[in-house]
Amino acid sequence: MATLKDKTIIITGAAMGLGLATAKELAEKGANLTLVDYNEKSLAEAKEEITRQFPGIKLITVVADVSNEDSVKNYVEETVKTFGRIDGLYNNAGIEGKQASMTEYDLNIFKKVIDIKLMGVYYGLRYVLPVMQKQNYGRIVNVASVGGIRGVLNQSPYVATKHAVSGMTKNAALEYGQYGITT
Repeated sequence: MATLKDKTIIITGAAMGLGLATAKELAEKGANLTLVDYNEKSLAEAKEEITRQFPGIKLITVVADVSNEDSVKNYVEETVKTFGRIDGLYNNAGIEGKQASMTEYDLNIFKKVIDIKLMGVYYGLRYVLPVMQKQNYGRIVNVASVGGIRGVLNQSPYVATKHAVSGMTKNAALEYGQYGITT
């Protein structure tokens, strides 16, 4: 089994679903983890579950709203302060929004989906990439979906964010590949 001993990885949206499953997989491989989520109770439960299942794991939690730039800057700073480096970012936090036609979609929900699913990914990149650049190493996974390839009926903001995340990921690879960073 591959080891991630002494590698530090940030996971957003870590309290449930893909984020929690990824955290468990990385914990099993020995990674140091920063678990990030907006739901403090669910995040505490995820931490308890992972530390019980993987005794000795080095893990911190940071309650954060990924749509808030200062919140993202804080989880990056806390990770560096605790572990001294960032080797990986699993940019996963998101919401689905609701289903409605493009002309009927509630604008406030539309903006919220954009802020979390697009700006949250961008802020993560904005603050993690300089750390990785200094290290000449980093691995980033920005979670997209089939919605980043084709349309999904009545999911305009979701599809828009997934297309944007796919493009931004490709661009980050072009800009930062020379520093040993892959996306």
